[in-house]
Amino acid sequence: MVTMVLYSAGRTTSYPEDAPKKGLRYHCLGGGDEVGNVGIVFENERQNRLLLDYGLAPTHPPRYPSEAPQVKDAVITHSHVDHLGMAPWLCSNHRTLLHGTALTAQISEMMWYDCHKVSSIEGYPLAWDKRDIDTALDAWRIHDFNESWNQDDWKLTLRKAGHIPGAAMLDLETPQRRVLISGDFDTRDSPLTTGAKPQKTDTLFVEGTYGGREHPNLDEEIQRFVEHVQRVVDRGGTVLIPAFANGRTQDVVMRLHKYLPHLNVHVDGMGKRIAKMQMNHPETLRDPAALRAAWSWCKRVSSKSDRKRALEADVIVSTSGMLQGGPSIWYLNRLRHDPKNAILFTGYQAKATGGRQLQSEGTLKIFGKDTEIPLEWDTYSFSTHAGHKEIVDFAAACEAEEVIIYHTDPVHARPPLAAALEKNGHIVHNPVNGISEYLGEEFSRSH
Repeated sequence: MVTMVLYSAGRTTSYPEDAPKKGLRYHCLGGGDEVGNVGIVFENERQNRLLLDYGLAPTHPPRYPSEAPQVKDAVITHSHVDHLGMAPWLCSNHRTLLHGTALTAQISEMMWYDCHKVSSIEGYPLAWDKRDIDTALDAWRIHDFNESWNQDDWKLTLRKAGHIPGAAMLDLETPQRRVLISGDFDTRDSPLTTGAKPQKTDTLFVEGTYGGREHPNLDEEIQRFVEHVQRVVDRGGTVLIPAFANGRTQDVVMRLHKYLPHLNVHVDGMGKRIAKMQMNHPETLRDPAALRAAWSWCKRVSSKSDRKRALEADVIVSTSGMLQGGPSIWYLNRLRHDPKNAILFTGYQAKATGGRQLQSEGTLKIFGKDTEIPLEWDTYSFSTHAGHKEIVDFAAACEAEEVIIYHTDPVHARPPLAAALEKNGHIVHNPVNGISEYLGEEFSRSH
C-alpha cells in the first residue's frame, strides 16, 4: 500500500500566519539546514510574497518541504528534482505561476514524469499526480538571463549560475535591500556551462553543499579518469559510467570526446533527450558546437538491439547516476560476470542508493535480490557545485554585508564555511527549517 503525503491547507505548513511588520522576512520550508528539499518564502510588510524553488529530496524515504502558504509566484532556479519536485502540487493547489528559464521549463516536464514514475515503482508517497503536471506546465512564465521583471515593488532578474545549463541565480532588488540567491551554483567553467559571475549585493543566500571541502585539481582529476578508462579498454574491458541525466551525462560525453576520441562510446538513458533540449538552447551553453560534436560522435542507444551492441563498447554512459534503476542496472547485470570490466562513478552516491550499496558492500539489488558485483570501481569528482574556496571568494566578490548559508549539511559543511565567511568580515546566518528570520537590520533585531 502506498501512503500518500496529504497537505491540508494551513495545517501542515510551518509558515507564520502574521505578515511581516517591517522589512523583508524569509522562511525556509525546506533546504535551510539540509541539502536539497528546497523551498524559501520571501515576504514584506505589503504582503508581497515570493517562493524560491519547491523541491523534494529523493532520499529513501524521500523528504518533503513543509506545505507552502498561498503564493502567486515562484522562481524555480533549475531543473533538478530537489528544487522543482513539488511544483506540480504548488500549481494545482495555489495556482502559482512558475518563473524560470526556457530550458528549465522544458526539462521540468521530463523530470516530473520521471519523479512520478520512480515514486510509483518504489512505492514512496507523492502529494501530486500526473494530472497536476499539465497544470504546472501551463504555469510557466519564461525569462531570459539578465532581463528584469517586476513583482509589486520588487525587481527580479535571473543571472547565470553555472551548475547545469539553464540554472539561474535570482537577483532580487527590494526598496530595503538587494538580495542575491545562488540556487545551486559553480563559479568554475564546466564543459557545458560558464561559471557564475558575482553580483554586488547586500545579502547573499549561498548554497553550502561543499562547505569545508575543496574540489581536487580538475586537470589532475581528468587525467586520472582518462588513464583509468584507457587502462580498462586496453585489457579488453568495458567501462560503465553511471551518470545523472541532467548535466553529468553531457559533461562526461564531452570529456570523453575531447580526451579519448578514438574510443567507441555508447550513451543510454534520459540524458539523450536532455542533450537535445540543451542543444536547442545554445544561449545556455558554454560551447554549443562542442556539445553538438560530442553528441554526433557518440552512439545513442535507442533500441534493444542497440543495447546489446553497447555491451561490446569501450564505454557506456547511462542513467541512473546512483544505480537506482534505469538502463545502468541492465548493463551492470551483464557486465558483472567479466572482471576485465569496471564501474567509474562521477557523482555523489547518496545513502540507501544502489551506488552507495555497491561501494560499501560490493552488492547491488537486481530484480529485488542482493547481487554480488565483483568489479573494479572508482570515483571521480566532476561536481558542478562551488567548493569551499569558490563560495568564500564569491561572497567576497559580491561585497555582501550578510551571507545566509542554506542547502547545506549543518554539522559538517556549514560550521567551517560560516567561520571562513565571518573571518572575511561577512555577517553570517544559519537558517533552520520552520523558523522565520529578517534580513539586514530587521534580522539583527529579531535575535
